[in-house]
Amino acid sequence: MSVFTAVYPVGHPDPNIEVPDPASIVTNLGSAAEKRHRDAVEISDSLMKNRFSCRYYLPEPVPQKIIEEIIDAARCSPSGNNMQPWEKVYCISGAMKDAISREMMQAHQEAPDAYSAQYLYYPAGPIPPEYARRRFEFGKHHYAPLHIDHGDLKGRARVSMRNYDFYGAPVAFIFTINNALTQGSWLDVGYFLQSMNIGARARGLETISQEAPAKYQLILRKNLPISDNEVVALAMGIGYPDLDKVGQFSAKQPKREVSDIIEFFGF
Repeated sequence: MSVFTAVYPVGHPDPNIEVPDPASIVTNLGSAAEKRHRDAVEISDSLMKNRFSCRYYLPEPVPQKIIEEIIDAARCSPSGNNMQPWEKVYCISGAMKDAISREMMQAHQEAPDAYSAQYLYYPAGPIPPEYARRRFEFGKHHYAPLHIDHGDLKGRARVSMRNYDFYGAPVAFIFTINNALTQGSWLDVGYFLQSMNIGARARGLETISQEAPAKYQLILRKNLPISDNEVVALAMGIGYPDLDKVGQFSAKQPKREVSDIIEFFGF
């Protein structure tokens, strides 16, 4: 048995995720305000800790009003000097999304080398060992529930193809950033994306952020009014999750412990 088809626990969302005990939070607020505070902590932590990349969606449409609500909240994300560098969010659904998906999938099958993204998502050279290890571990957890071996290139390619159908999500977003902006502004776009993730989850939706469609930015430009000064940065699928399939075909990805991330000084 290969490392990719070894046994891994599967299923989302994780019902045993740990969130702070509201009773442990001490404030000087009145009882009603204190309860609201505890509830807010519990809800926000749950929204973040139970987040996962959803790759299975119900065919239920997402109302435009809900999408506008999510954007309305996310637009308040922090950015350096309030530059708000999320240039544009192109929201596609229905026949438009299906047409773009078909064209990207055809290009990926017939001429993938003819296309490239406008930036490098991964280093051009070797990935530092700790990050290469985590990337490999992702593969084990991702492919094991699908019963796809590490050496099964056709099987992995078949799974990868779903990137270009936005994993069946009924709605997809294409995010762009002005090509004159640099790393700091790209970080700010990340705040915006995370805000959208949280806003979507609060409304019973799930998302998946995708770098892969950026490779086919020429196809996206042909179908959408993306200007020459915009870099196609990322895509995101969004919809109501098919929890039966999520539980059957997904595995929870491990996350680093707090102690591995932070170092305290002066405490």
